[in-house]
Amino acid sequence: MTRVSSRRHLLVALGLLCAPAFSHATTWHVSQQGDDSNPGDKGQPFRTISRGAEEARPGDTVLVHGGVYRERVAPPRGGGPGSPITYRGVPGERVIVKGSEVWQPDWRDEGQGVRSASPAPQLFDDRSDEYIESHNPLKVRLASSPWGRNGQSEIKTREQGEDRIGKCDETVRFTCGQVFVDGKRLTEVPKREELTKGSWWYDNRSERVYVHFGEQDPTGRLVELTTRRRLFAPIQRGLGHITVEGFIFEHCGNQYPTNFWNTDANAQRGAVGTGAGHDWVIRRNVIRHAKTFALDVGRVDRHSRGEEVTDNLVEANYLIDNGSAGVLSNGSVRLVVRGNVILRNNLLRFDGIKRWEQAGVKCHQFRDGVVEDNYIADNHLTYGVWLDNQFPGARVTRNVLVGNGKSGVFLEMSDYEFDSLRIDHNVILGSGENAVYIHDASGATFENNLLANTKASSDGGQAILIRQVTTRTNSGRHTFRRNLLIGNASNVEVNYPAGRSDIQRFEGNLYDAEAESRSFAVSAKSDKPVPWTADEFNRLIEGDLAGGASGESVSYSPRLASMTLPAWRAFWSAHQVTNDTTSRLVPGGDVEYDRATHDLTLTMPADLNLGDANDTPGPFGELTSGKRVYKVWRGLPLVDPGQLPTPSWTLE
Repeated sequence: MTRVSSRRHLLVALGLLCAPAFSHATTWHVSQQGDDSNPGDKGQPFRTISRGAEEARPGDTVLVHGGVYRERVAPPRGGGPGSPITYRGVPGERVIVKGSEVWQPDWRDEGQGVRSASPAPQLFDDRSDEYIESHNPLKVRLASSPWGRNGQSEIKTREQGEDRIGKCDETVRFTCGQVFVDGKRLTEVPKREELTKGSWWYDNRSERVYVHFGEQDPTGRLVELTTRRRLFAPIQRGLGHITVEGFIFEHCGNQYPTNFWNTDANAQRGAVGTGAGHDWVIRRNVIRHAKTFALDVGRVDRHSRGEEVTDNLVEANYLIDNGSAGVLSNGSVRLVVRGNVILRNNLLRFDGIKRWEQAGVKCHQFRDGVVEDNYIADNHLTYGVWLDNQFPGARVTRNVLVGNGKSGVFLEMSDYEFDSLRIDHNVILGSGENAVYIHDASGATFENNLLANTKASSDGGQAILIRQVTTRTNSGRHTFRRNLLIGNASNVEVNYPAGRSDIQRFEGNLYDAEAESRSFAVSAKSDKPVPWTADEFNRLIEGDLAGGASGESVSYSPRLASMTLPAWRAFWSAHQVTNDTTSRLVPGGDVEYDRATHDLTLTMPADLNLGDANDTPGPFGELTSGKRVYKVWRGLPLVDPGQLPTPSWTLE
């Protein structure tokens, strides 16, 4: 019997002799100066977090001291109600868990600044049976190609019946691996001839890694090679009552979850994951530089249907600079994502057919969950919050969503009655395409949001865009109430209420538009295929507006009718819907946002007269004429690319 096991049995025996009905909670210490043969107390700590995990029982804490830990932690058990197992970095210290190893090979000079080497097999120590493909990230092809490329992965997808993928290059192959030099993430290229300074390429035939160092000699530089596909995640499914707090997780080599719902090799496995668990708390961590996404909090794959994935909390974390996404979840009940900073994800610019698993936060089957008080910004070519395939009873509230590459909020694939999802009091600024985008989804209520400064784009730059794009489900029965729309390229475009599309409700909104502005549009995208020719659709709109609008109030482009606010009201009246009767046009509004101070300056026209304060549009609870400054973010301080928050941020 080891000393540790003897200590555990002694503690259990003492607990049985004592009066209290609860067992003694132990703190297991882990330190860079420790040894895994030690008893794991403060004076003689363990060396690895994994050794602490072996010993931890319900109510225990694994307390990890500052330093770099290069390991994959797979908790073998969970805690219990009121007795979680807690993994905690010592507050105020930098406790870093890396999926990489320092790599000091015998470099071969390939000329023109390129060196190559073959990684030793023993570097790759995360040999979990959960990996259907190799445990070595370099030997695993990314399931979908980044950077807008179509390569070997897309050829496979096309062979499986996906005919929407265009021309493919059979020589394009990306891996799950990563290379870092002096802390900087290098760019992977799929071909040797594409190597430039600061990039790398893996030759899967010779199993050599080629790195373009430029004029600099790699000797003496810190070269780190990603060798692990997970960082902190159980192998056993369904563990509960685990708390993870105070860590920096980085350099994971995880897979892109293409078709995770039916392809086991591409399961949703983040750098950190709950393994279809329940009652986890993931708090005050940094998760960055994952090959694809930072965190999974859901069913993982099709084999987790029996687990109750409930009551998990993701709070006050930094999910930054990851290859595809911040949070991915499938099948969670009462998941709370709160107070996080989610920045600059989708660094690899995944976009296109079968590249659909990226966003700041993306949830499938999100039942009774809450996304609140987060700062979600600058996620490239994607959405701030994406709710896909069911979201009954969920809420998205008081988030700041800034500069996301596509939309602040995207809803997809659901079919509910009015008011099944509430999206309220959010600030959505500077989105690349739309503030709110919806297709093939029904039943959301948007109220008291600020939708501002949406950029003009090839698709129109609407603050709100709703349309039907497939035959999967329906689009309609959304409510937009008391929202403030300022400085957008266009205000609203909705699908005609016919076919698979239904009516929408609009009331009490303020629109930054002139009286003659035709910034309210109705499109023919009500079904798939589109039910009308351009001429048929124009005649349909003319019939709806007969006697209710002048000719100057509507303009037509192919399968799209753009109209003034009075014509918009008349259009809905023709469909027995009273819309936007109390909404107003407020031309001349302006929104300016200072990212350094988080001061949002809102300028409203001098003649603003709103009446009842209970019906005030926007998220601020008040709205007056002239210029007002609002502090829209008081949470965690933001960090620049390549930077970490100060160590003191983990202090309670």
